[in-house]
Amino acid sequence: MSVELIKKPITLDEMTKRESVQIIKERDLIVPDGKPDLQSIVQLDGQVCIDQIDVSQDRVMYRGRINVCILYRSMGNSKCIHTMKNTIPIEDFVIIDGVNKDQRIDFDCKIEHMSYNVLNERKVNVKAIMSVGVAATGCKDTTVITDVHAEGPIETKEEEIEIVSLYTEKEDKIIVKEDLTVPSSKPCIGEILKSVVNIQDEQIKRTESELKYNGMIEVVTMYKAVGDDDNVDIVTHRVPFEGSVESPQEDDEMYIDCHLDVETSYMQVTPDYDGEDRIIECEFVITAKYSNYNKSTYDTISDVYCPGKKVKTKEKQLDYMNLKDKKYVCIPKKEAIDMEEDFAEAPEVFSIEIKPTVEDKEYNDGMLNLNGILEIKIVYLCKTPDSNEIQTIINVVPFNQEVEVAKIDGKTVVNPCVEVKDVSVYAQTKKEIVLEYLLDCMVELYEEANLNILEEIELEDMTKEEMDAYPSMTVYQVKKGDDLWGLAKRYNTTVKDIQDLNDIEMPDSLREGQKIIILKKVQF
Repeated sequence: MSVELIKKPITLDEMTKRESVQIIKERDLIVPDGKPDLQSIVQLDGQVCIDQIDVSQDRVMYRGRINVCILYRSMGNSKCIHTMKNTIPIEDFVIIDGVNKDQRIDFDCKIEHMSYNVLNERKVNVKAIMSVGVAATGCKDTTVITDVHAEGPIETKEEEIEIVSLYTEKEDKIIVKEDLTVPSSKPCIGEILKSVVNIQDEQIKRTESELKYNGMIEVVTMYKAVGDDDNVDIVTHRVPFEGSVESPQEDDEMYIDCHLDVETSYMQVTPDYDGEDRIIECEFVITAKYSNYNKSTYDTISDVYCPGKKVKTKEKQLDYMNLKDKKYVCIPKKEAIDMEEDFAEAPEVFSIEIKPTVEDKEYNDGMLNLNGILEIKIVYLCKTPDSNEIQTIINVVPFNQEVEVAKIDGKTVVNPCVEVKDVSVYAQTKKEIVLEYLLDCMVELYEEANLNILEEIELEDMTKEEMDAYPSMTVYQVKKGDDLWGLAKRYNTTVKDIQDLNDIEMPDSLREGQKIIILKKVQF
């Protein structure tokens, strides 16, 4: 008997492969010409910038740099602070078995620790310890049988498959230019020592045609006053921004992600209308990385038989990854940090960085409990008649947050991500600083699933002896786990015939212990 198979292509995600390594980069940095000799380091920090990622067989290669900023004191003047900037090149690779250029790569590189060693008055050795994390996700294309056409009364069993996976990834960049004015209550700018920028009050809104985002760029600048190198001051500005990513909303859209980053393109000092250096010309780049996850539903044929015919099938089993659940929780928090010294006046905070680390996760009755630590780093300026003190407080506090998620079993991979946003000083005294922030928790649950796929179906006539082996009539007592499909296939009949003979309206209404009559189908 000829059989026509109707097939539909589908794409499945393979299980993500992850690899984490720790690398060390160091370099001797030279004090630029025109800068005074170095006596002691006041502060050292760096920022990682990855410029290129290449993938070859079993290897992810990356190239970039660490932008280093050093504040130091010079020979013979312990009050004056100078700045020098340089870069440490990065070029390395991470080995992941089976990775190739067709896979989706998620790359993360962070500085865990930086240290220095002053070699002489013009040279300092800087060492950075970095953690590098790489996740590689591949796809596999296959086909599923959605319908079967045959000359005889072929019986098919349908199974609905739901697959939730990444549908699109987009990146949008906008340029924000602004002239920042130093208020008249503060001195004019002689030299910018360093600045930090971050995003505050971000808002993400989904519409039918696009994803809109807006917020504030907070710019904190530390500078030396014009004509007085011993006078260091701090000024804070907030710059609004808004943008959008064109992305029509699909009916099967399940989840969206949008992550915002800000980077300074340039920053230079110019005079105002009165000729005073009070204007900071700035250009910032806002990067919005957007992704959405869609649900695809397929009605597939998982089993077939034909009364009076022998069925031969060819099958294959595919393992794949399915996004089971994705949840967000954003909780406002406060934290009091003790000052290490007792100052005559409250110091001025320059920057606050809070780095979360998830150390443990526990699942109990629908709730995922995330436990970890927050490493809090506060840089502040304390001015006295004799010196400008730039100090750093590092504190570690525990955190605990519950997230309601779908059921987790042995085939579920839990991927938590915790970020800290909108950090600000809520209150401050001479002895402590109270911080206010948002603890943003996101949890992804991935299911290790498998799919049994029919590839080929062939039908052959039964012999008379094979037909006679089936009983003509059977009075069957339903056992636990029985269904009409299995009984019809076993006794060479159809689900509809069993329903009609026993007045069964719904195929799934069988009861354990129920007795039903089954007749062998002998005419086709």
